[in-house]
Amino acid sequence: MSKREIYRILDAAANRGREALRVVEDAARFLEDDAELTARLKETRHRFAAAQNKFDRRERLDARDVAADVGTRVETEDEYRRTSLADVLAANFARLQEASRSLEEFSKIVAPDAARDWEQIRYAAYSLEKIAFEALSRRGSDPFEELAAEIAETPASVAPVEPEPEPEPTLEPVETTAFPESEPTPEPSETVAAPFVFGGSRRPKNDREARRARLETASLCAYVDPARPDGELRDLLRAEIDVFQIVVDPNSAAAPDAQTERFFKRWRETGSQIRDIESRSLLFLRDYVDWAAALSFDGATVDRGFDWNVARETLGPDALLGATVSTLDEAEAGLRAGELGVLDFLEVGPVFASSKAEPTGTALLRTIVDRVDGEPAIPLFAFGGVDFQTCDEAFDSGFERLAVGAAILNAPDKRAAASRFKCLF
Repeated sequence: MSKREIYRILDAAANRGREALRVVEDAARFLEDDAELTARLKETRHRFAAAQNKFDRRERLDARDVAADVGTRVETEDEYRRTSLADVLAANFARLQEASRSLEEFSKIVAPDAARDWEQIRYAAYSLEKIAFEALSRRGSDPFEELAAEIAETPASVAPVEPEPEPEPTLEPVETTAFPESEPTPEPSETVAAPFVFGGSRRPKNDREARRARLETASLCAYVDPARPDGELRDLLRAEIDVFQIVVDPNSAAAPDAQTERFFKRWRETGSQIRDIESRSLLFLRDYVDWAAALSFDGATVDRGFDWNVARETLGPDALLGATVSTLDEAEAGLRAGELGVLDFLEVGPVFASSKAEPTGTALLRTIVDRVDGEPAIPLFAFGGVDFQTCDEAFDSGFERLAVGAAILNAPDKRAAASRFKCLF
């Protein structure tokens, strides 16, 4: 058995276990509203990620071969049948426990230090399964079973609708309406102080809680230059990216209005603004906080020296606010602002060599991780010179999220580059 074959097993088992853990965490969070169980599952997910980081990331990715995996073509009927929440929990806890066992055994060959971690995660999975089913029994009913019963009762409870009779033909002339070549601009529902707002009105806002929930699941942020050609922007918007940050050149005569409007139109064309917020990508505008507020972006990100309280007041309560920090003092102040609800995420860096600023190095990342007692109050993204050669160093420092610029924006195939980054998480 080769080293590559071992890593292929570890990669498949890690993916299987992480997916199962996310399913049961979502069930506890959104179906059961169980804060304590959700917190314990989230802690286990981070322990899972920490144990996984003890594997050689490049060896694991190089060994991945989904197309040649014979297991993807073996299916059973039970895989596609779930009649209750209990079925979902049982299936996914079993997947988590089995994956942990496989990870425990095969890691002994290439990463012995991780074996004990997987053993502890497997024991934790057994305890969490018991807690989850005890919580489900206290609930007294299963939401899946309730839904099934509701669906089963619907046809019998709905009276058939008699078709309306066709109108008698008439020889009277029918008044017709001439349609203009383009739809008229709707009246604005809310006025805003900005040179332009699409259609003269704001887009409907989603609440802050939904945006925060989406941000919690985000792993990859990409910086976007709205002055790029249309084709590049469309490809980028269709890529597997969680967060887009529009970075407008302040020296451009058209900044920020024309460039931002152009990108926003591309964003609307992809349908991103109508999908459920907890599954779509988020859209942020960098530095121009007033514009982000006026156009109802998901939020804004401000650079060093910007007053966070002023930015929060400008954005209002629904939008998210991120900030760039480059020192430990700034990071600690940002985390405190996160605990107070002023900030929603931090970008830490530039970590590696960058054309704009001197790199801070991974030591800053490690120090921040060490200073944080448990889970940080807000998500942390490593930024600045992040590419496929340097991202391992960021991960090894304990950061689980990346903000990427040129490595995606300048790639010949932006969608492929984004997908490659997504495979790292």
